[in-house]
Amino acid sequence: MTVATQIKKGEVLKLNNDLYRIIRLDHITPGKGNAIVHADLRSLTTGVKTNRRFRSSEDVESVVVYNRKMQYLYQEAELYHFMDTETFDQYELGKNVLDDAIYYILPDHKYDVMIFEEVPIGIDIPPSVTMKIIETEPSQKGITGKTKDAKLETGLSIKVPLFIEAGESVVINTQTNEYVERAKK
Repeated sequence: MTVATQIKKGEVLKLNNDLYRIIRLDHITPGKGNAIVHADLRSLTTGVKTNRRFRSSEDVESVVVYNRKMQYLYQEAELYHFMDTETFDQYELGKNVLDDAIYYILPDHKYDVMIFEEVPIGIDIPPSVTMKIIETEPSQKGITGKTKDAKLETGLSIKVPLFIEAGESVVINTQTNEYVERAKK
């Protein structure tokens, strides 16, 4: 058991016999009364988002999960198939559990898959990824500070500076879905 003020974003909690990953966390200290912890959670079994408030002194059950390196193989309908790089065992993760991570999963890349009791329950995406732009308007030179829409190889649409062209690779912040920089060659 862990006190609610000790939990962190990304941790996995067990609430009502279900596993939830913390996707956002706010510690709120009102001027009057006790502090509370407001958490946005995602169920690792159904993918449903929910929010929950904990009293600062409340005990919560945090679960120990470990990451295993796995290679993404392919998608089949709503299932994404991964292979353990050490044992070559194959695992499936549902689209509802992966949620926004599906926009950052590229074929033949390796990812940290979260394991709980030998069952994959989610995926850890790095804070930034490099992806190729497949569709955008023609580039314009000399105009700074403006952006245009661009579609990435996974289908994610983002805003990029006007000088970026289709076919170029860019670095994307996976937390905010925003352009960071042109990828270094």
